Amino acid sequence: MGCSFHLGDATTSYVGVEVRSRVWPTATDYWDGNWLIGIVQIAAGPWHGHYKATLRANELDEFHDQLQRLYKDKEAPPAQFDSMEPWLQFTVERSDRLGHLRVAGRAQAEPFFEGHNILQFVLELDQTYLPGVLDELAQILIEFPVIGSPSDKTV
Repeated sequence: MGCSFHLGDATTSYVGVEVRSRVWPTATDYWDGNWLIGIVQIAAGPWHGHYKATLRANELDEFHDQLQRLYKDKEAPPAQFDSMEPWLQFTVERSDRLGHLRVAGRAQAEPFFEGHNILQFVLELDQTYLPGVLDELAQILIEFPVIGSPSDKTV
């Protein structure tokens, strides 16, 4: 069980996340129910790696919406993935009017140790990757939908 998104080519320039499960499968509120266990995967030229991370369904949902706007509207602002805990942050923006994208971000395998194991990356990609990524994000959100709303209170 699990699904993933992969932004970039197959081997040398990509960022992706494989979502495996919810951290608390029985939680029904927004604050506990949306934590997901995933594997972050990055390739930036000769640097390749992956690590376990806890991300949130609402972060993937927000990124999906922003990326969809970026794909449909050439004037849209950059799409940003920004995890609540500093596991993964990146921005996708148009680098020109020819359909090229710049993905710039930071991956941190141990977010609770400031300054440890950080990869800053920049990927130059083509917008032809976006439809597939949007489909993959939509599939993740079907399997791991956002639960509740921010006004939920934990018990």
